[in-house]
Amino acid sequence: MKKYRFLFLTMVLGLVLSGCGNTESAEESEETAMKEYTTDAGETIEIPEDPQRIVVMATSYFGNFKQLDANMVGAHSVVTDSDVLEPLTEDVEMVEEGNIEQIMALDPDLIIAFSTDENLEKFESVAPTIPVEYEKWNYLDIHEEFGKIIGKEEEATEWVNEWKTALEEDKAEVEEAVGTDVTASVVEQYAKDIYVYGTNWGRGTEIVYQGLGLGVPEAVESEVVETGWKNISAEEVGKFAGDFMFVGTGDSGADNAYRETNVWKDLDAVKNDRVIEFESPVFYYNDPYSLEHQREIIVGALTE
Repeated sequence: MKKYRFLFLTMVLGLVLSGCGNTESAEESEETAMKEYTTDAGETIEIPEDPQRIVVMATSYFGNFKQLDANMVGAHSVVTDSDVLEPLTEDVEMVEEGNIEQIMALDPDLIIAFSTDENLEKFESVAPTIPVEYEKWNYLDIHEEFGKIIGKEEEATEWVNEWKTALEEDKAEVEEAVGTDVTASVVEQYAKDIYVYGTNWGRGTEIVYQGLGLGVPEAVESEVVETGWKNISAEEVGKFAGDFMFVGTGDSGADNAYRETNVWKDLDAVKNDRVIEFESPVFYYNDPYSLEHQREIIVGALTE
């Protein structure tokens, strides 16, 4: 009798342990449920269906994931240079450039990086990594894409629609103030290099050109729009100049000496007081938070 009682207890214990094991396996399976994702390069990779620990190393996209209330545990530390984004980083660990050990310690289940990042292979060895080709995406489309990735497509689309509506109202106001036949250029200097930007490369270009519909100077259209940006000399500024000049402060190494040249002083925009300055660290980005800030400055300057 004792023998059978022992066998019965053993069987019960085995069933209990088996049930626990199955429960743990189910939970683990649920936590690690994956889905296929096609990258910009056409590669099919596996990413979490519901990512819980996202690290955003592509600096441009911190604000996108923040606006979508994503489960973001880490992001590139350079975003703290922006006075708009820095206050939003309190609950997210700032990761230094190339610090793979720091990323590993965050135990991410998804990493967002630029396709040009030299650490891409290292990221991929830590967690599923989506390499974004910045130049392939319109700034609104990429926001909706991120919404799809993290299961918040409706929220992303809602913001995009609200943004478009707001810009339509701004456009009417700006046209009333400056007319419909004016052009604009966006330039800034980093170290000794002067850059002019196209229509989808941050620095307020999305608002100036796509949203408000200001004209693109011929040289910018033919030589800059396709690539996104172009390095120019101080002597070439006039070639790319518009009726309005949006000018970034640049970085600490920028002396902005081109603004002391006769070429600059002879620009119609300079003579007619149509130069609008902006803080480069804030205007660098085209995420929802940065765009709202830029919109207020740009529209205000054009309609004052």
